[in-house]
Amino acid sequence: MKKQYVMTAFMVVMAMFFLVSSSHATLWDFNSLTGGTNINGVNLGGVTITAPDSYVGVIADYQTFSGTPSIHASSWSAGLTLTMTFDSLVKSVSIYGGDYGGDSDWFSMKAYNALGNQIAFADTGSFSGIDPIHTVAGWAGDYRYLAVSADDIKSVVLTQVTWGCMWDNLDTTPVPVPAAFWLLGSGLLGLVGLRKKFRT
Repeated sequence: MKKQYVMTAFMVVMAMFFLVSSSHATLWDFNSLTGGTNINGVNLGGVTITAPDSYVGVIADYQTFSGTPSIHASSWSAGLTLTMTFDSLVKSVSIYGGDYGGDSDWFSMKAYNALGNQIAFADTGSFSGIDPIHTVAGWAGDYRYLAVSADDIKSVVLTQVTWGCMWDNLDTTPVPVPAAFWLLGSGLLGLVGLRKKFRT
């Protein structure tokens, strides 16, 4: 019986640990990616990025506003999109977009739920220069921070509205673990403890 108690308690604790560890924000800075590669359809540890023409490029650090590798569509043409699909549902998504300067840029982000329904939208409007609110030390050129929030986001679509953009520092906040899970976990541990008490 003791062995069964220990195994049950271990499984409950591991389930609770998994729920806690999966509830932290995740940042993809793309720094480990190699310039010139196509990452279309590659899972980057929780997110898969795709494009209608099957090309999601990685651009070298010296050409980006962040000074580190960033991602981009197949060309700088207006209207091109990248879709970012998350392994787990999230409640907010943010990203930086722009280029290394000298022009005006503009991009938008639409969020979708698992059924494919649009649930949020954000738009930078036309911009140039560094972001005056979300400034990042060491970054230069033209860039803006853009974020969307909604319940149960499964994917977002980035659109370069005018001239092409590069994107960096994709950040998400997961859907929080419901209180019911914590109650269930503590309740199971309590029941296991009571069972042991009555059997001894």
